[in-house]
Amino acid sequence: MAASVVAHVLSKAAEDEAEKLKSIQVDKVVELEYDVGNLLAYDINDIDVNQLRADKEAFLANLSRDNVQLLINQIFQLPTLKVDNEVVIKLPPATTRLPRAKPAPKEKALSKWEKYAKEKGITKRKKSKATWDEELQKWVPRFGFKKALAEKEKNWVVEVPGNAKDDVDPIALRKTKKLESVAKNELQRLRNISARMQKSKTKAKISLEPTERPTPEQLNRSVFIAHTATASVGKFQPNLKEQKPVLKSGQKRHFDPLVGDIKKETTKSLDILNKLSSKKPKLDIDKAVNRELNQPGSLDYKGKGMEKKSKTQLKKDLGKRKHKGTKDKKMSGKKGGSAGRSTVKKGGKRTGNKN
Repeated sequence: MAASVVAHVLSKAAEDEAEKLKSIQVDKVVELEYDVGNLLAYDINDIDVNQLRADKEAFLANLSRDNVQLLINQIFQLPTLKVDNEVVIKLPPATTRLPRAKPAPKEKALSKWEKYAKEKGITKRKKSKATWDEELQKWVPRFGFKKALAEKEKNWVVEVPGNAKDDVDPIALRKTKKLESVAKNELQRLRNISARMQKSKTKAKISLEPTERPTPEQLNRSVFIAHTATASVGKFQPNLKEQKPVLKSGQKRHFDPLVGDIKKETTKSLDILNKLSSKKPKLDIDKAVNRELNQPGSLDYKGKGMEKKSKTQLKKDLGKRKHKGTKDKKMSGKKGGSAGRSTVKKGGKRTGNKN
């Protein structure tokens, strides 16, 4: 009887150990479809309905374990790399096209020049940063202060037309034309921005314009705006008779989407990995200094009932402690002083003249 109990206990322990240490080899009737780039595995095998009904939790746990094991086997077949003494695996490009969490961004509105260039077939060509000036016989930048200096050096003499008036200054006229050109370009840039904003402008969900038959939603919105249109934002505004308390619309919390930009998620994960794997400890110097100053053993510690020092006073005390040794070594020439004699400070070195 005792031997049978021992054998049963040993067999039970062996079964539990075998259950924990399952083999990495999993047999499937139909092989799974993998998308290792997205860490996905598709199991298209039929499910045993009887086992599912008998013990659903255990059946699903075993099925999930087997499928995850097959996916891990596929991952470990990929080539490995060593980055900062850590073994990593570079995943291949994803094959499954997942839907976007948000609508695709709208195309940026074209400026006038971009429209004109598109109609005429003008393509942007990369220009060199400097050009050769035949008159100055040197390379001159296309823009910048060196370009302005070169123009000033080249055009130090300006020809005045014969029909020009006597009070016309051609150099001042050229500067005025330059300023007008800059102002014109700036105005055109602002017009392009305004045109883009007009296209991207969205209409308000609830209009506050008067209507013949306003809906309850519009009335509540108007009451809320009128209630909060005070200096205290409606805090001290009394409610009307039989008016329900106005619920203030707080700022909504923005959470990251569950399914979103893969690049953004990858960047966040890499940042966390870099912080964990970085060798250098991050130290907040200000926090450490403040904590040291507040320690009971610190010289600048101010406990209960002691006078609190300002930051300026702490800096002065720090400067005094730095120069304390220099003051102790100064010689005194007053009557009855220690001029010409060596003196000894308590806990210090002998100072003075050696005879």
